[in-house]
Amino acid sequence: MNNNTSFVDFYNKHDISPVSQDISDLEKHFQRRDSLLLSLGIPALLIKGSSVIEFGAGSGHNSTYIASLSPNCYHLVDGSNIGIKETKKQLSGYKIHDFKVVHSLFLEYKSDCLFDIVWAEGCIPHQAKPIDILKHLSSFTKKDGIFVVSMNNGISYLSETIRRIASFMHLDDVNSIKEGVDKILPLLECHLSHLKGMSRPVDDWIIDSILQPLHERKLFSIPDAIEALKDNYNVYGASPKFITDWRWYKEIVGDDREFNKTALDCYYQNNLNLIDYRSKFPVHSVQFGMELEGLCAESWDLMSLIQNGDTSQWQTFINLLGEIVRLISKKSPETSKAIIESSEWLQDGAPIDRELKYFPEWWGRGQQYLSLIKK
Repeated sequence: MNNNTSFVDFYNKHDISPVSQDISDLEKHFQRRDSLLLSLGIPALLIKGSSVIEFGAGSGHNSTYIASLSPNCYHLVDGSNIGIKETKKQLSGYKIHDFKVVHSLFLEYKSDCLFDIVWAEGCIPHQAKPIDILKHLSSFTKKDGIFVVSMNNGISYLSETIRRIASFMHLDDVNSIKEGVDKILPLLECHLSHLKGMSRPVDDWIIDSILQPLHERKLFSIPDAIEALKDNYNVYGASPKFITDWRWYKEIVGDDREFNKTALDCYYQNNLNLIDYRSKFPVHSVQFGMELEGLCAESWDLMSLIQNGDTSQWQTFINLLGEIVRLISKKSPETSKAIIESSEWLQDGAPIDRELKYFPEWWGRGQQYLSLIKK
């Protein structure tokens, strides 16, 4: 299997596109999408009459909002067979002058066109070579255009990393997607009930986040994106909004106005906030943030090794959870209780009938977004 196309291989093999959204209340769905765009510095008026390309549109549910804003040009690129069909169906009612849905793998996509806005949501994290894909997709942005990319990192994904490894213990005799969903649903249904604002079907979440095979997937973080794009892009906006710049605008001059450095410093001073969506933590030291980043990134790597057959890493994973607790216990005691309980649960084999007090309510701030302006 080509690891660069592991999402697409999985979706096409099972003829699925487990990335749908609940848009039965279209006004509420549009408000959610508008809130995201505003946090990234993209008001609706900026979309009207512009050229937009979206990579990884999935089933097109999220794309309906951009389509409703009347861009002059809207191209969508995806490698999923069923995703392409559903995207065309979802957007068929919108009148756009230059509308195109392209069936292509990301790294194989070619075009002479450059776009005002390039959108890459939920399609780069957990790829085998996320930085290669990032650089290729960003190359289709016009000068002074906006590139939007989403990421999941080890901190925001820690609670889901633990849920994934717990689920792994119950999947030995599973032979189909449906069997997998039926096996995992009673294990995690209580957990998912605590996730406020979830607009995705539970079955889709289990398929995409738990059952999808890992292969050689990599994490993709905000520091990864900034480092890879710093020569050609300046950070513009973020969701959640963690960037604070107290510099006087008249002093922000020169060849390097340090937008990227400022964003990176702000990130490392606030990244504890990604670990638990229930809490808002004050600014901490960059050193603390970098240590937290490293430990949580390692948790993903160890989980991947275990799921790929290296069971010798189990104790290392448990020890790592203990290190994370020691680092954050004073700053985030509630999260620490959840991690300790989840560790004990894992060591007992993650029994389905175990009543858990702290872990089910703990979720990280899963996905983050950056908008960047091309220099």
